[in-house]
Amino acid sequence: MQYAVTVDRDSVCMGDDVTAPNTTVVSTNDAMHLSTLFRLIADKMPKVSDKNTIVWSVHTNNKNGTPLGMFEIDDMELSGVTLFVPDRTMKEIGIKKVYCRYFYYHSLPMYPECPTLGIKVMKHLNVLKEK
Repeated sequence: MQYAVTVDRDSVCMGDDVTAPNTTVVSTNDAMHLSTLFRLIADKMPKVSDKNTIVWSVHTNNKNGTPLGMFEIDDMELSGVTLFVPDRTMKEIGIKKVYCRYFYYHSLPMYPECPTLGIKVMKHLNVLKEK
């Protein structure tokens, strides 16, 4: 079955705030896996020119929803997808709305022990599996 997932997101600059809320729709189907949805969402995110990696975390429903995972962008291209939940099909998950939070190099200065922005984001979201 085909259906749409509504994607809301943070603004990435003041000019972006003018058009907020920043909502788009991604077409999906029952057989699509969550990791594939993340790749489709990444294609819909604004292209941010930054010499450093940027990270978008993806949450159920709204900014404070359950974190599902994140994707990283390097040189304005998708460089990685990390799921915090099993990579199930959309039929199994039943998600109809997600929220994407934007993180950039200076977003999380409170985690100097973390070597990458991705790890800082995971620590901030309390999904980092400590050894």
